[in-house]
Amino acid sequence: MTLDPPTLSVAFVLLALVLGALLVFAWTVNRDVRALLSWGAAFCLIAIGFAVANLGRSSGSYSALLIGNIFALLSYAALYAGCRIFNGRKGFIPMALAGVALWTAAFPFIAEKPGYRLILVALTTGAYALISAWELWRHSRQPLASQRFAVILFVLLAIFNIMRIWPVISSTSIPWIDALAHRWSAEMALFLVVFTPSLAFIFLSMAKESVELGYKLAAMVDPLTGIPNRRAFMQNAGELIASMEGRTVSCLVLDLDNFKSINDRYGHDVGDVVLTLFGQVLSKHLPQNSFGRLGGEEFAAILPMNMEYATALGETVRDEFSRAGKAMLGADAQVTVSVGCSASSSATVELLLQEADLALYRAKDSGRNVVVAAVSRARA
Repeated sequence: MTLDPPTLSVAFVLLALVLGALLVFAWTVNRDVRALLSWGAAFCLIAIGFAVANLGRSSGSYSALLIGNIFALLSYAALYAGCRIFNGRKGFIPMALAGVALWTAAFPFIAEKPGYRLILVALTTGAYALISAWELWRHSRQPLASQRFAVILFVLLAIFNIMRIWPVISSTSIPWIDALAHRWSAEMALFLVVFTPSLAFIFLSMAKESVELGYKLAAMVDPLTGIPNRRAFMQNAGELIASMEGRTVSCLVLDLDNFKSINDRYGHDVGDVVLTLFGQVLSKHLPQNSFGRLGGEEFAAILPMNMEYATALGETVRDEFSRAGKAMLGADAQVTVSVGCSASSSATVELLLQEADLALYRAKDSGRNVVVAAVSRARA
């Protein structure tokens, strides 16, 4: 088999169909990554578009050229929609079909002008590639290495498409650009046969990275309250103390008062709601990743501040939770929290927790629903 343009064209069409089917199959295995379905559809659409447009070129059918390029532009729209879906945004929006509408409206006027057809398709596909790159770069939800590489591929795809108009707008001939401008040149077909699997591989890598990161984050989040669990809290606290480089760090240990009686009186479902409510209060008033659920009804926080500011913040949390609990269960409800606070410029996380825990015992003994500061040699 020789690598002449028709052979490479057939190879590209078959390759795109196989890759599209592979991406769709990957979606069926993991339906949480819905972008795979859109990307798989894009590969199938480009294969159909190339095949139909090639038939139109060989037969002189302008209808086939019209339809073939519609499929090709739809494939770029599907690529863009997949990028939006991957970022957790709405997939298909009216703007995504603007290129298809523009080609359909303009075709009757440029059907007999190959140069104009090339300019319109090249600029439109280049624009689709650029906005896909921008979508992955600007609206990325996760720090994925493969997603950054996908941005590079989309930018290269945009450059490739836009450069194809050079022979039409310039009298200067550049052989390799001239070759890429021809729909079925060996150079263009070879480029696509190499580029297309690379893009599909990156999509699969993005999906894999996203799923793995999701599992990792799930292992660090308390499933009931949605805040960091004990493991995540200890990791975040250790990192904060190391970053403070000897400056004062405070610790709060917070324990819901008489939580068993809440479960007994209102039921465990209401108890779960109360725990979730407390997690929301912490999220509202404490810095992100500074707190976590240690287990049961006990929570903790590590704060980059001295004892005075930390106890004031603990008092704010205590008061807010008491008022929120009464608003939820009624004025007679005893939904309160006791807080122990410690501070140090040299102690470990474990020592800070121990001293804050001792302060918490004093808070419980003094009637609950109070904030008590630790008194120790580690205090700063």
